[in-house]
Order: sequence, then structure tokens, then C-alpha cells
Amino acid sequence: MGTHYCRAQWTWTFALRNKSVSKARVALLLAITLALTPRLFAEDEQAKLATLSSEISQLQKKLRVTRTEHDESAADLRVIELQSAASRRQVLDLDQAVRLLGKELGKLYAQQQQLDKQRQRQASQVAQELAAAYRLGREEPLKVLLNQENPAELGRTLKYYEHIVKARSKILEDYQDTIRKLDSVEQSLLDKKNDLANRRTELHALQRGLNIEVQQRNALLKNSRQQISSEKSHLAKLNLERQQLERIIQALQKHLQNLTIPDNQTFSQRRGKLLWPVKARVARSFGSARGSHLQWHGWLLRATSASPVKAIHHGRVVFSNYLRGQGLLIIIDHGDNYLSLYAHNQVLLKETGDWVYPGDLIARVGNTGGLERSALYFEIRRKGKAIDPKRWLKPRA
Repeated sequence: MGTHYCRAQWTWTFALRNKSVSKARVALLLAITLALTPRLFAEDEQAKLATLSSEISQLQKKLRVTRTEHDESAADLRVIELQSAASRRQVLDLDQAVRLLGKELGKLYAQQQQLDKQRQRQASQVAQELAAAYRLGREEPLKVLLNQENPAELGRTLKYYEHIVKARSKILEDYQDTIRKLDSVEQSLLDKKNDLANRRTELHALQRGLNIEVQQRNALLKNSRQQISSEKSHLAKLNLERQQLERIIQALQKHLQNLTIPDNQTFSQRRGKLLWPVKARVARSFGSARGSHLQWHGWLLRATSASPVKAIHHGRVVFSNYLRGQGLLIIIDHGDNYLSLYAHNQVLLKETGDWVYPGDLIARVGNTGGLERSALYFEIRRKGKAIDPKRWLKPRA
């Protein structure tokens, strides 16, 4: 599990065998070992992930060099689609910020109305108390003293008067406190409105820039298709893209044996019960022809642009990046030699190393990687080999 963990385990074993070590020290060593194990385990797993990410990154660079000098359009497409993905991520973040600000404004408006009603009630009370005090005049205590003959009654009257004075003071203090709160809420409302206006302006500017990027991408794709005029060159392109994906899968398989995926129910136990990654229809099924001597190794799911893409099962993201022919791609390791792949996304919402659970939002449907229409390409792999998703996903209602 790692050098540090092994050392801790060795120390614990030594303590058990050494009769000179007291029971108290043995218990202390056990407690320390148990406390350190999760942290050391996590550090060990992170180190393995870092090694995996570094190797995958180096492999991607080699794969890009393989054809960049002969196929500049693929490199240009990668640049513009990554740029668009970054813009879309900013749009999503800003849109969420705008929504949150809208909710905060709603709460502040409700608070303002409540405080204003409270201020009106208190203002009426203050007016009544001021009118009563004015009628009695400033000599109110003296009049009370002169009009009382019984000393006991006089004491009770003065005590009652003291309560009245305190009550009037409390009414005035509450009224002033309400006014201060109302002023604070109104200032917060003004600040939030200005912030919301600025965010909306920024959001509109980003959306305009994104529209320009989409137009540039479409022009680039049109030019690229014109260059690939023959069926032979198109198949060569598909073959190259498939080979690059296989190289990535092979590199992942080499490292994933050493990673641990804890789960109460394994992937194989969920056969026929797994969630669908997206609400969509199957446009291309597993094993169907993709051209001469080529087949689909997964499903092409036709879905609306920006539809949520969800994890089909518990696992850890082991690839979250751009790959030629696949566009923005996420690969999740589910343990027990099972992987799931989600390609052609417009934006990725999980990073390498992130844990995911069934139904977690991991991406948004797009058309990156050169697709004309939005779709999700989905695969399930066991020991690196593609298998038919139909046997694993739950039947559609």
C-alpha cells in the first residue's frame, strides 16, 4: 500500500512480538497506526494517480506530434474546441452565479417588505406614545406626586410610571433598530443589483464570443471535410483516431491494476441495472458498421446539446481531457477491470482523480472531436476490451 504504511505495519508487528513493550504503549501504537492508515493510503493513491496522469500527458503529446505536421486542421480544431469549452465553463459558472444572485435578491426583497411592515407598525406605536407624552407634558412625574395622598398608592403609581417610561424607550429603540436594518437591507439590495447587472453584462459578452468561436469551428470543419475527399482518406482518419484511443486505454490499464475502488456493490453485480449516461436515443449501436472493415465499439447516443451526462456507476475519473476524434473525453474506472467512456462533450465537469457516484453530473453533451451534430459516444470496457452496453444498462421505461 505504500512505504509509509508498511513501516507503520512493521512497527505494530514488532511491538506485539516484543514482550518488553507495555500494553499501554502497544495500544498507543495501534491507535497511531489506525489514525495514519487512511491518510497514508490516500497519499499513496494520489501518487499513483499523479504518475498515471503524467504518463498519459506525455503519451498525448506524442500522439499529437504523430500527425500534426500532416494534418493541421486537427490541431486547429483541438485549439478552437478547447477554447470554446473554456468559454462554456465560464458561461456555466456565470449563469449559476446569476441564478444565485437572483435567489439572494428575492430573499432580500422579502426581508425588505417584512421590515417595512414592521417599521410601519412601530411608527404608529411611536406616534401614539409621543402624543400621550405630549398631552401629559414634561411635568408628568410632578403631577403624579401631587395627585396622590396614600403613600403606598404613590409607590405603586411611580413604579407603574417607570414601566411606562421603559416601555416607551423600548418602542423607540426597536423602531430605530428596524430602521437601521432596513437601511442595511436596502444597501445590500443595491449592491446585489449592481453585481447582478455586471455579471449579466459579462455573461452576454462571453456568449457573443462563444458564438464567434462556434462559427470559426464550423468553418474549420467544412474546410477539413473538403480536404478529406475520398472514402479511403476518411477511413484512414477514423483508424488513426481509434488507434489513439486504444493507446490511451492500454496506458490506463497498465496503471489501474494498482488503484483501489472501494464499493459495496461491484460493477459486475449491477449488470442490467446501470443508469443510462444521458436521456437519448441510440443512433449507432454496438457492432454496427461504421464503414469498410470498421465497427462501432460503443453507442452513439443522439442527445440535445448541453444535456447532462451522468456517471453510470461509482468510480474514479482517470481521464478528463481532449483526445483527437473523441473530443472532450471522460473515462471512469469502476474497479474490477471495468471502465466507462463518455466522448464528444462540450464541457467536462470532473477532473482526473475525482470520485463520482451513480447519477453524478460529469459533463454536458456536445459535438467536440469533429461531430456535426450533438451526441454522446459511450463505451463500456472490461480488461480494455469494448463490450455491448445493452447488456449492462437498465431497460428504458
